[in-house]
Amino acid sequence: MTKESKPDRLRQMGALNPRPEGVRASWFREAGFFDPLDLVQVKYEMLRHAREDGTNKADAAALFGLSRQTYYQAEAAFERDGISGLLPRTRGPKSAHKLTGEVMRLVEEHLDANGQLQARSLAELVHSRLGISVHPRSIERAVARKKNDDGRTHAITMSANGKEIYEALRADVVCGTACARRMGAIVFHGLWRGLAVLIAPHQSAIARQQSTPRLKTTSLVAHDRQLVHMLANMVLAAETGGSHVY
Repeated sequence: MTKESKPDRLRQMGALNPRPEGVRASWFREAGFFDPLDLVQVKYEMLRHAREDGTNKADAAALFGLSRQTYYQAEAAFERDGISGLLPRTRGPKSAHKLTGEVMRLVEEHLDANGQLQARSLAELVHSRLGISVHPRSIERAVARKKNDDGRTHAITMSANGKEIYEALRADVVCGTACARRMGAIVFHGLWRGLAVLIAPHQSAIARQQSTPRLKTTSLVAHDRQLVHMLANMVLAAETGGSHVY
């Protein structure tokens, strides 16, 4: 069996940089944590270089072998979705503009029980229900694209603190104090999936904490109050010959 390489893993995620030779940032020169093949990391570092180092956006884009248009698209996607937004998404042909959200909902509702696609029947259904003529092949492509996008962008749950986790690890890498195991997750998988590997144990710990039954604070307070009253009555009763005075 052929061993899967990192470029293979990045390609499966749609995150393989097609022009790694264009990345000229000095910290990407040595193979390891910073990888010019990892397009998600390249885009993040490009945005970071402009934001943290005060570099002109056009110069930052050029340093990482990307266009100004790509910079602005990445910037908007990052502001909207965080690191998740830097993962490239497949864009369909312009002819797919008829496949609106309403059309796709209708298509998905009428896939058979096994999720199989009967494109010709679905095209006829769309035309009869919505009055929109769509070629069966267009429906097939749209469903395939959606499955691929869902597999890439939703198979991994990226928590909101992904950026903070990466920045902390990045600082350790730059200082030469990074834990090999934590650094290895990103070196092996790339930024996107590597962060998911690092975040998963943290999320699991939170889930366990949330699922653990907790005694209500009010019940504990009431129990403590009753205990204090009982002990006080016992002491006072002994001192006053048995009368209950508390």
